[in-house]
Parts: sequence; C-alpha cells; structure tokens
Amino acid sequence: MKTINDDTIKQLISWRTFQTNQHLVANQLKLSDNDAQQELLDQLIEHRFNKYTATELSELITAHDNNLGWAITYCRLDLVSRHYKQLGKRAQMEHAADLEDVSTGIIKLANDNGDTTEISEFKLQQVVSMFPTDKTRLFVDMTLRYGRLETMAVLKLNKKQYQRRLRNATSYVNRHRSKFDLVTSTVRDRQLYVLNSLNELDAIINETREGNIQGWIDNHTKLTNELLSNSTVKYQGTIIRAFNQASRADQYAFIRECISQQTKAQEWINTSNQAIKKAGVSNEA
Repeated sequence: MKTINDDTIKQLISWRTFQTNQHLVANQLKLSDNDAQQELLDQLIEHRFNKYTATELSELITAHDNNLGWAITYCRLDLVSRHYKQLGKRAQMEHAADLEDVSTGIIKLANDNGDTTEISEFKLQQVVSMFPTDKTRLFVDMTLRYGRLETMAVLKLNKKQYQRRLRNATSYVNRHRSKFDLVTSTVRDRQLYVLNSLNELDAIINETREGNIQGWIDNHTKLTNELLSNSTVKYQGTIIRAFNQASRADQYAFIRECISQQTKAQEWINTSNQAIKKAGVSNEA
C-alpha cells in the first residue's frame, strides 16, 4: 500500500503513539512538528505500512494495536539512525573537538530531580548506540532525554518494570565500562591531554633543548609524578626539581617511560577513533 486515505491519516496523526514519536523526531532532528509529521508519515507508508491494506490499517489504528505502535516507534528510530549515519560518514575526525563540528547542537538531559547535564546530540547517539538491542537503546535514549515518568508513560511500563530495565542497562554499562569509556568525553579528554603533552615533550627532546625539558616538567607536575611512579627512576625528586642535574641513568629511565606512555596513549586514541566512527555510522539508533 503506497497511499492512505485522508480519514485514516487523521486517525493516525491523532494517535498519541504517533504524536509522541513525531515530537521525538522533531526534537532529535531539529525539525518543525509539521516537517517531522511528514517525514514520519512518508517513512511509515513507504517501509512499515506497505504490508497492510487500507482497511486493515484503519482497523489497527482504531484499535491502537500494540504491534502497530511499535512499528511507528521503530520507524522513528530508522529516521534518526539514517540521519546520524549520514553525519557519521562526515565524521572522519582525529580529536574529540571535531565531533562538535558534526553535532546538531547541545541538548539538556534532565533527571527526575530537575538537575540537567548538557551533551551534544551526536555524543548522546554514540553512547546510546553502545547498548546491544533496539529495545534497550530506546529505553536508555528516552530515560536520558525525558526522565523516568515520561519513559514509563510512553513505553507503558510500571514502576517495577522500569526499575528492572534500569538495573539491566546499568549492569551492562558496568560490565562493559571500557567500551563506553572509548566514546565518553572525560576519559577521552584525559588521554588526549596525555598524548598531546608527551608529543610536546617529544618535540623538545628531539630538538635537544634540555633546558626546556625542565620547563615542561614544571608545567606538567602532576603528569610527571604519575610517569615517575611507573618508572625505574631511582632519584625521582631530582628529576622534578632539576632534570639536568639528575644522573644519565635516571634521565633515560624517565624518557623511556614517557615514550612508553606516549605510545599507549596514541594506541588508546586510535582505538577510540575507530569506536567513534563505528558508532557514528551504525544503522541502529
């Protein structure tokens, strides 16, 4: 079926399930409600409703059929997924800041206490895409965006069902923490800081400007202490206070540790970039 008569369309667009998904499309893709409505209708007619006759479809809408409701929800996910897949193809980036170039903007995530956290739309989609099933992704996306009460209402969950799903989602994050760390800003920003700082030190060493090594240490005292704690440097205090006065053995031990950590940070960022690109081009919202 490629067309729907006007009466059936009126029934459909007045159905709360359709309206909820229409508003989600508008919010997620930054469209007007009218444009979101048309996008959702076109997608449904073309891909989700073509197995029904006009009469069957009208009857299912009138009955608020649950399976048809899920078809509308997954249709909305298809629209959002396609949108972010297109963004992902443009996301050939090396640094976290580049992600904002393909972001559709900043949204505010609210909890039930009214507290909000700002996050880019693109970043949220990356995090949500890490979950294993459409059902869980939908639940997490709605919970983060709209909070518990709205999620319970739209997904028709009672309090016990909602808490069970929340526990399952939280447990998945805890079991796969390293997977989520690859696309979350805090951990990635830390790794970028380490890599960029050690790249700076590497440039100083290659230019053989030993006096500047002390300047680098003075500007990165906390990182230097972390590096020293993992190194074989014997007199660590001398490295911090006066690098040029440290023994050659300790200087070399410190530089070896810096090179080792520089390599590890670069490998981590490479893995993170691949995870981000994979999330960006995922077919699943």
